[in-house]
Amino acid sequence: MTAALAPTRTIALRSLLVERFPNAVLLPERSAPSLATGFAPLDRILPNGGLPRGRMVVWQSKTGGATAILRTACLGVVNRGERAAWVDGGKTIGPSWIQGPLVVRPDHPDLALRATEILLRSGGFALVILTGIEPDQTGMLRLSRMVHEGQGAFIALTERGLTASIRLTSRFLVDQFRWSAGPFGTVAAVDAVSVEISVKASGWSERTTVSLPAKAHDLRLSLEPGLADRRGALD
Repeated sequence: MTAALAPTRTIALRSLLVERFPNAVLLPERSAPSLATGFAPLDRILPNGGLPRGRMVVWQSKTGGATAILRTACLGVVNRGERAAWVDGGKTIGPSWIQGPLVVRPDHPDLALRATEILLRSGGFALVILTGIEPDQTGMLRLSRMVHEGQGAFIALTERGLTASIRLTSRFLVDQFRWSAGPFGTVAAVDAVSVEISVKASGWSERTTVSLPAKAHDLRLSLEPGLADRRGALD
């Protein structure tokens, strides 16, 4: 009787450890290779040269820079022939993303959370990114369990970091922006922005500064992304 119950109790204990203490992963489960993002400055400061598989990573970005870097990381994963998914809870990355990751744009935060759980648990995506919503603590715990089951890499852009094995932060360094001057010597446009990225984990703390090119976009005159604006352009 006792012997028959032992495996069940062991599984329950391991599930509880993953839920309450994401860093307390048994040694055999740490053998999965990290996922390199292809964005060299980020990979250099991550433990083991990439994102951990099967564990939650939280990116806290109060002053910006995260979305541009994560998009670059997503494209790096896709360009290597692996699958990536981006759950855009805030609908902020545009109506289309050609030759990039699978983009999911749910109409409600609960749907965004559920979609992320399904993608993580499926195990079919090397990288899943969640932006635009702030899951409560229960939601974060569920996501932590799902990523552990699917064994992919997962980044949530959120201020909640209790269940994270790695925390990333980023901020713009405005004094290091590169500007181009107009014909009269005044500032005309931003050519590149500087972003400081910091990584913290148990026994690990690194940071780096990256320069990202700035791209100007024409303002749309139509509020509906599916409708042409007054110039006849859809995007």
